[in-house]
Amino acid sequence: MTPATRDVPSPAPSPATLRAEVLIAAYDEAPRVARVVRAAREADVGPVTVVDDGSSDGTAAAAEAAGARVLRLARNVGKGGALHAGATASDADVLVLLDADLEGLTAAHVRALLDPVREGRAGTTRGVFRGARAATSGAQRLAPQLGGQRAVRRTALLAVPDLAAVRFGVEVALERSLRRAGTPPLDVPLHGVTQVMKEEKRGVVGGVRARLAMYADVLRTLVRRS
Repeated sequence: MTPATRDVPSPAPSPATLRAEVLIAAYDEAPRVARVVRAAREADVGPVTVVDDGSSDGTAAAAEAAGARVLRLARNVGKGGALHAGATASDADVLVLLDADLEGLTAAHVRALLDPVREGRAGTTRGVFRGARAATSGAQRLAPQLGGQRAVRRTALLAVPDLAAVRFGVEVALERSLRRAGTPPLDVPLHGVTQVMKEEKRGVVGGVRARLAMYADVLRTLVRRS
């Protein structure tokens, strides 16, 4: 008589075998996205995907020319929606999230974000600018929870409530979700890294408008979650 059999769930991957992917949400970043893609590819931690969030410039073409896989969105859905789309399309265990407008990023920085997660030393990491520009480094000392450079389990990112709708509130929504799950981020200093400010991209008036819109998204997310 043949003994009864039952399905045994596959064991979760060990930290050392976690598959990684770099995910970059980008909106109208044609002049800047290629250098971030190149640094991510040089890190050789996994595929590099750029989510083109309904850009009106050559962001997608610049990302592809630098060697990224590009996921194009038909309309702008905001950073939360772009990351949701990218994470949904991915099969990686860990996502390294990078902004598309970084300056000074190197392959070593990318690996520094991922290694603590892949080695089992942290459940998630958060990059903090150090030493490049007073404006950006100072802002991250005051509000590190707004930093966009992270390594996070894909399942943890997709578990963020209303991820697709939070736009620029995505970092605070992710931070709160991780802390509620008992996995607060490990801070990783990113020496020499900074980013192009909105006022530099769009001029003073356009940049201030974009910054106020970003703060409004953050505030709405904080109020909604409270």
